[in-house]
Amino acid sequence: MRRLDPRALGVAATFLIGACAGTVIDHLMPASPAAADDGEPAHAIALPDMVERVSPSVVTVGAVKKQRYVDPWRSSFFRPYIYEREEREPFMGSGFLVDREGIFVTNHHVIENADRVFVTLENGREIDARVLGTDPYTDIAVLKIDVPADELPEPMPLGDSRALRIAETVLAFGNPFGNLIEDPRPTVTRGVVSALHRSFRPDASNRVYHDMIQTDAAINPGNSGGPLVDERGRAIGMNTFIMTRSGGNNGLGFAIPIERVKTVLDELDRYGRLRPTFVDFDIMELRTPRVAGLLVKNMAEAGPAERAGLEIGDVIVRVENRPVATVRELALVLAARSPGEKVRLGIWRSGRIATIEYEIAEADGPEPL
Repeated sequence: MRRLDPRALGVAATFLIGACAGTVIDHLMPASPAAADDGEPAHAIALPDMVERVSPSVVTVGAVKKQRYVDPWRSSFFRPYIYEREEREPFMGSGFLVDREGIFVTNHHVIENADRVFVTLENGREIDARVLGTDPYTDIAVLKIDVPADELPEPMPLGDSRALRIAETVLAFGNPFGNLIEDPRPTVTRGVVSALHRSFRPDASNRVYHDMIQTDAAINPGNSGGPLVDERGRAIGMNTFIMTRSGGNNGLGFAIPIERVKTVLDELDRYGRLRPTFVDFDIMELRTPRVAGLLVKNMAEAGPAERAGLEIGDVIVRVENRPVATVRELALVLAARSPGEKVRLGIWRSGRIATIEYEIAEADGPEPL
């Protein structure tokens, strides 16, 4: 039977984003702030000083795809002459260095379907990159370039997105419109954390964006994958998409929390790959005078659902003690889980509510079904 990818249960149009060119406004703080336990300043420093320190770790990420063309001069009436050539994508994205071993992170949609990926450092040096791992559903990709550590800038310090508060000052780094602005140095815009814990399930893709950071820092196409940075110069998010009717910045930008990026990096380090997940039951939304929830209409034999005690005809009404009535709500909860984690499901069966523990499984192949 068909397996369902929990992060592909729902769908919504995604948009490339990036930080548009802007001018940093000086924000003066004490000249010699005390040091924190992690080696970073305990307080914000003058923003121009911070930008100079972290900008070199921000890169342009480019994709090259093989395109097929028909040559009308070499084609015949019966047989077209088809040839192939490599072409760069017109809108490149951004990324940032997280490890002196040449490890960068960016968005999956920046490198999606690419035949070759490269990064351009702040000094203009262009280097081919290998894709170590990519997750199309959380929209995170990990790249590596093979150069000596002394030829790389300092990695971007990673902060703690769990400690963020609304109205904190943040800066969005990146390269708006990619190679249309022929300067590899990143631009910077300033804003605040507008909201936290925003969740989306795009209608035109399989991606699920869970617990996103919303910011009004100006961002535009071409900078997906660039860092959202706090006043101490630590990445607290990865810029990912904007909501816009015009295609430009409307002050509604969204970033993946850096804690999710850390989880992906940790999984890659521990397992040598990213582990796709799936759920082994089919559901549909159900609303009756007696119950509202998700009706289980099919499931795999001897799979996690059967082992947990789920049955066809059950109605899932709660997830982790929270009511659930739509496929989107369930998808957003499961999207934040890794293989082996358990989720408590409240089910309605024969007029009674019972609780079971469902274990998230790992997909067998490279892509969830």
